[in-house]
Amino acid sequence: MPFPKQEERKKCWASKDAYWQCLTDNNENKAKCVEQRKEYEASCIKQWVTYFDRRRDYLKFKERVESGEADEIHEPPKSS
Repeated sequence: MPFPKQEERKKCWASKDAYWQCLTDNNENKAKCVEQRKEYEASCIKQWVTYFDRRRDYLKFKERVESGEADEIHEPPKSS
């Protein structure tokens, strides 16, 4: 798949921002943001959706750690 053109990138970012705002406004209730999610997935290439979703999860986790809500950070088990 070719790299998205500037207008396609703008549409993707705008739909991602609208979806993230919906989640924020609705306390992360994904059921209330179904239409925004559909637009987001339709506007962005799949790899970007995966990246942005992981990025949001990371940023939310980081917020919890910085605010003290996440008491412990567990390291992954070490392989033998």
